[in-house]
Formats: sequence, C-alpha cells, structure tokens
Amino acid sequence: MKYSLLLTVLIGIFTMAGIKAQIYQVDDLDFKRFQDDFRLAKSNAEKSGPEYEGSPYLFDEFSPASIVLRAGEGYEDIPMNYNIHNDDFEFMMDDVSYSLGNNNIVKYIEVDGRKFFYRSYTYNSTNIKGYLELVADGKYRFFKKHRVIYTEPQSTTGYKEAQPASFRPRSPDYFIALESGKILYFRRLKDIPDMIPGRAEEIKDYIKDNRLKARREEDIVQLATFLDI
Repeated sequence: MKYSLLLTVLIGIFTMAGIKAQIYQVDDLDFKRFQDDFRLAKSNAEKSGPEYEGSPYLFDEFSPASIVLRAGEGYEDIPMNYNIHNDDFEFMMDDVSYSLGNNNIVKYIEVDGRKFFYRSYTYNSTNIKGYLELVADGKYRFFKKHRVIYTEPQSTTGYKEAQPASFRPRSPDYFIALESGKILYFRRLKDIPDMIPGRAEEIKDYIKDNRLKARREEDIVQLATFLDI
C-alpha cells in the first residue's frame, strides 16, 4: 500500500469513528462493528476461498492495537492482526480486510502489550525491511522475527490423498540493534561479544558463567539487562 493510500485509509477510518483527540479512540460500538465485520468476512472467505491448515497469523483473532506513526500521530483500539506469512499487519473495515502496508511512516504497532517495529535489518549479509517484535529494550535492543512455513496444496496422486495448503510455526530468528543503528541477526549468543567493541571478553564470560542460550528468550532478556550495566 502506498504512502498516500495508507494515510487516506487511516484518515477515513478515524473520521468515520468521530475521532477528535490527539490520541484517537474507537468507541465500543465501533469496535463491535469492526469485530462483526471481521467475523462476517472471515466466514465468507472460509466458504468461498481455498482451505488451509494452521494459520498465517500470529494471534488467534484480531485484537485492539495502537498505531504510532513517525510523524507523531497515534491511533488506539484498532482491531488488527499480524500476518506472519505476508510480514504485514491487517485491519478490517466494512467487511474488507486491509493491509496496513510495509511502510516507513509507521513507528510501531502495539498489540496486547507487544510492540512491533518496521525496520531495516541484516540477515546473513542480506538487507531486509520488515516487522520485528521488541524482546528487550535498553542500550542494546533485541528483536525477534516471527516465521511460518507455508506448504502448497497437494493434488491426489495414486494412493496419496489430496492435501490442503498449510501453515506451521517455525522458531523465530533473533536480532540485536547496535549503537550504530544496525540491526544484525545472531544465531548464538556467543556471536554477540564480537559485535560490541571493548566488552567482548566480559560478555563472553557472562554468557558462559550463566549458561545463556539464544533458544531461551528469557536468557536474551537477561543478557540485555547485563549490557545496560
């Protein structure tokens, strides 16, 4: 979705909701309408659209979200969901699901106390833009990238029955934001000391002494707290 179209859609939603404050809120009736519209659209899609197993979405249902734009505008209580497969947020209006768009005007989106930032990051020497969830805040921010595996539907062949398309969760990737502003992927916590000049040995010892592992998110949070000292 282009910049102007995104702003047009946002303005349309919030004007329709009768919003007047700096931090906008959709009242209970509008929120219920959004929910009803989503359920209807989902029901129609399930009847007419292709079937699949699993889900491309992070959350079980669209939940009230806050959107903060880089220009400073803030919007609250917008039912949204993160489509992991498309790496995009979606919202529902008038029976239609809209893509918010991978757009740099978005500073962050907060859903159920979880913040998602649209950022440039480096994965195995490849520069990518997308949504990252904040895991730990501080001098060094840590993020995770949610992932799903999509499998194409399979036709009937011989004795094998047809299989619908499917989505299944995959372990997330983790990233660290350096003081330079770069956001880099790490596979192991042992990769991090070499990214932070002047503290490499200290960080290595801390990781070793505390037996920290990247596969445990609580260990990443613990390391982030240590790096603030």
